Amino acid sequence: MSTTLVHIGVRASDLETTIRFWRDGLGLPVFSQMENCYDLSDGYHNFRVFQHSGPARPAHVSGMLDYLHIGVQVDDLEETARRLSDMGYEIFSDGLSGKIPVSPDHISEGAFKVEDPDGITVDVTSSSDQWPGAVLKDKGNGTAP
Repeated sequence: MSTTLVHIGVRASDLETTIRFWRDGLGLPVFSQMENCYDLSDGYHNFRVFQHSGPARPAHVSGMLDYLHIGVQVDDLEETARRLSDMGYEIFSDGLSGKIPVSPDHISEGAFKVEDPDGITVDVTSSSDQWPGAVLKDKGNGTAP
């Protein structure tokens, strides 16, 4: 039996602000748009962002910076960090005592973290081997990088 991860969904407090973060800040293209919903895709996975319209969202679990986080791979780590910083987002790494601010021009660990408008931590890397088991195929010729 084989299972393939194809979809992640997130309900946003402010849909347009959240789409600017994912589309303009991180560069994930919008594939389709419906009322109160966007589908973004890297060509392999669907990432649906809905407008949250129910009761107030619960607070994140205290003391756990990234109890829910999403990892993305970008082509240019420092360029992405500068763009997000220019948009007003804090670039950081996480240490035992919490967030450690990182300069967008000096990403020394090969990755950084940033929170989306609802506080979801996004782990950003340019490395193709950041997460064990994830082998992305080159979109151009169908081969592994």
